[in-house]
Amino acid sequence: MTNSLDATSEPSDPSNPSDPSDPSDPSEPPEHARFAEYVRALDAAPAAEAAPLIRRILTEDPDRQMARAAVVRHLDARAAERAGTDDATWRTWTAPLTEAIGDDPFLTLRLQEWTLVHQAISAHSWSASTLSAASDWLQRRLTETPGVPAPVLAFLAEHGRTKRVRAAARRPRRPRTEPDGP
Repeated sequence: MTNSLDATSEPSDPSNPSDPSDPSDPSEPPEHARFAEYVRALDAAPAAEAAPLIRRILTEDPDRQMARAAVVRHLDARAAERAGTDDATWRTWTAPLTEAIGDDPFLTLRLQEWTLVHQAISAHSWSASTLSAASDWLQRRLTETPGVPAPVLAFLAEHGRTKRVRAAARRPRRPRTEPDGP
């Protein structure tokens, strides 16, 4: 895979010696430059183009771990933005991603965990057994995500897997506010 992922990607600046994506910088490992390029391309990609780009990154890059890291960074950022959306919007976003990530167990689990966050926020749908079995990451994410219902936080404050989760779930929350204007 080349550094130029699509026509909308901005090329690195060869005149800037501190540009971490500069492929001509001999001190920069090539996988670091590719990671930076993937992150930029995924950030710039419209939602409809993200899944095919993710598939290309995961299948064409020789460094599977680095490719996965770039994809999970994108997945986490976009899922956090969409966690409070309605179910139809969530499914429309996750369906092509599910196909794009294929049989990658880590990325599949991460998307499933974000779906649990979405369900807790948008539908107030959760179960004690699911939360008890949830990964440390998911329990921490629930304590950090705006809009998680008080009963979920109360459950985690009492039954969270780690002291960190239990303490975070007990912290007072500021009410979620909506931005002003259009």
